[in-house]
Amino acid sequence: MKHFCLWIAMLLSVFTLCGCQNKESPNLYDVVYNGKTYTVNQEQGTIICDGVVYQFEISSRGGNSVDLDITYPDSSRYYWTMDGSFGGHGGWSDDYDPETSGYVPGDVLWNVLSLESVGQEHSGPSPILAVFLLALGAFQTISPRTAWMLGYGWRFKDAEPSELALTVNRAVGVLLVFVGIICLLASL
Repeated sequence: MKHFCLWIAMLLSVFTLCGCQNKESPNLYDVVYNGKTYTVNQEQGTIICDGVVYQFEISSRGGNSVDLDITYPDSSRYYWTMDGSFGGHGGWSDDYDPETSGYVPGDVLWNVLSLESVGQEHSGPSPILAVFLLALGAFQTISPRTAWMLGYGWRFKDAEPSELALTVNRAVGVLLVFVGIICLLASL
């Protein structure tokens, strides 16, 4: 019976690994805005539209405050500061003139970035969930009898868990540790 439970645990582990997706680059994506396609590369800090490359830098000042700085190919700049959820303020360098140079205006690039990047800085599972799963799994693996008593034994007078119940508790504990490790790695 122990071998059967171990085989089940191994199969569940394999199925869990098969469910993992390897996204080629979550930092590279396309945004369609006002009929144009913008390719955003968060890792390199670039937006490409119609073959023109715009450099950008986004920094957070805590809370919901975000600073955006866009540098155009002609070295002109557009900047914007979002103060919380209620609005912001911004400006540009003296040589900023996107209409004359044929560039996309800074407020449009801000909207492109807002559509996809704001609020999606962290898309993985919570690290708190990962630590919880690790702790619960370790507890069930190390002390399956206590875990069984807390789950079922308290309901019955002079109850003792069967060997199968202890083995299943231990196997579930190992599985929870494994899932906790995957969640922890995915949250980083």
